[in-house]
Amino acid sequence: MSARRQPVVVLDACVLYPAAQRDLFMWLAATGAIRAHWSDDIHEEWMRNVAQDFGIARAVLERVRSLMDEAADDALIRGYRRHEQLFPLTQANDRHVAAAAFRARQRSAVDHVAILTWNIKDFDATELSAAGLSVVTPDDFLADLIRESPEAVRAAFDRMRENLRKPKKTFAECVDALAAQGLKRFSEALRTLVT
Repeated sequence: MSARRQPVVVLDACVLYPAAQRDLFMWLAATGAIRAHWSDDIHEEWMRNVAQDFGIARAVLERVRSLMDEAADDALIRGYRRHEQLFPLTQANDRHVAAAAFRARQRSAVDHVAILTWNIKDFDATELSAAGLSVVTPDDFLADLIRESPEAVRAAFDRMRENLRKPKKTFAECVDALAAQGLKRFSEALRTLVT
């Protein structure tokens, strides 16, 4: 990775819900390309929706949760609920995400934390900015990241792909899966990087 500082991000439940997208972000965190954070509330939301939509057993999802918390080191944010009051214009059911991002910023001692979500409209950009936060789609974030740190992103993507066993996937299959989950700009940039 380049000498630039790792971006610090909070991953909303909608980013962790799709398996390929979740896997990519976990490898980006595990390889040091980003510092990823989430909360127990965020875990509960993505796990509940995956269980409901795909019938995956809670025990399997709990194992994934545990592996995520172990792999990303200090990713789990606690003690953030008191900060929800800072975000009255953000949708009520997303204030906990903004509060977790604010707590992550405090704990990480950084000037800025980005909330990665597909639900941009649920967050008030002005109040986030006042708290040293921003909101960005995963696709926009990753398109910028691959431009700024192509080697780090490629290394994380390669580790992700190499780790797939059931079934193994080609480069193109992995990129197509990410594009299908909304990461279109990023997928195009990744294809360009390797050609």
